[in-house]
Amino acid sequence: MKSVLVFGGSNSSVSINQQLAVCAAGLLKTCRTEVISLCDFPAPLYSMDIEVREGFPEKMLKLNEMFERRDGFLISLPEHNGSVTPVFKNTIDWLSRIEHPVFNSKPVCLLSTSPGIRGGAHNLEQIRSLIPFWGGRVVSSYSLGSFYEKWDADGGYLRDDGEKEKLIKALKLFEKELCS
Repeated sequence: MKSVLVFGGSNSSVSINQQLAVCAAGLLKTCRTEVISLCDFPAPLYSMDIEVREGFPEKMLKLNEMFERRDGFLISLPEHNGSVTPVFKNTIDWLSRIEHPVFNSKPVCLLSTSPGIRGGAHNLEQIRSLIPFWGGRVVSSYSLGSFYEKWDADGGYLRDDGEKEKLIKALKLFEKELCS
């Protein structure tokens, strides 16, 4: 059975993207998932000086091992001022120094959500173009706008059936590529 690493690209303890990632992981049918939080993998802001002086942070070495052992990635990315979050970019910067390419030609499903109507779609477009540079293959994506209107906070799931169908469609494409 294929194994997928699942996480939100945020270091917020109340990240709505982490919530979406957890929900999506529960909808995957043909693979094992491991959900992590980037909060558990802190690292200093990448600097070549730090790398030379101190080496790689232990948490980044552990995360790199997790990336190596997985067959694919399900990542939900918030949008900060129209771009990627600092914690996600910093994580990629460290991992790319340990092993390049970071995603090792493995499939990636990208998700995003926000309270706004576009749901982080602008950032998702940017990241979709960067993932191949980092060695991944984006096989599907999904953006959920108006998070608080479409999400059941008590149950941790999408209460909007149309949106749930769109998410399931993206996940099916990901699983098909993962298992081919």
